[in-house]
Order: sequence, then C-alpha cells, then structure tokens
Amino acid sequence: MHPTPGMMDHLIITTLKRAGITRGQGTIGWHDLRRTYGSHLAMRGVPLKVIQELLGRATIELTMRYAHLRPEVKQDAVKLLDGPVKRHATYAQRDQEAAAQK
Repeated sequence: MHPTPGMMDHLIITTLKRAGITRGQGTIGWHDLRRTYGSHLAMRGVPLKVIQELLGRATIELTMRYAHLRPEVKQDAVKLLDGPVKRHATYAQRDQEAAAQK
C-alpha cells in the first residue's frame, strides 16, 4: 500500500504534536521542512547547484533564495586566495603515474 497525501499529512501533524512543535499561524507542513532542509544545506556551504538538485528544483533561480543565508561565503572565497595554489596533474601525467605503478 502506497501512502496517500492525506496519510503523509497525518504523519507530520502527529509527529509535530508529539514533539511539541507549533507555529504561530497555521501548521508546519512538508514545504516548511523542505525549505528548512535547503536553508541548513546553504548555511553549511553546500553549493547552490547541489541544493537545487537535492530539492528537485527545475531552475537555479528558486534555489537562489538560500544564497543570502551564509553571507561569509564571499569572505571564504576571497580567503582562498591567501592559500597556496593547488597543483592539479594533467591527464597525461596521471596516465604516466598510473602506468608507472603497474
């Protein structure tokens, strides 16, 4: 038996009541939890494109709502310039190293 939307709503309402979680107006729903999930991902520095994919958003524009939640992102980006440049091997170098290990 597959859960129906009504069954899922009942599940969240029951769970929130047991946890003592309320909201000033209306009830907390799945959309609220989805937004909270996206917000917490953004605050932890997850790239917006990844958040878009995890939330199943069709466009990045809707996901951009979460971009303001971590203002230090710009500072973190500029601080990267203070560190050493990471050297990335070329494909040819990787192939040579792999062949040498065999």
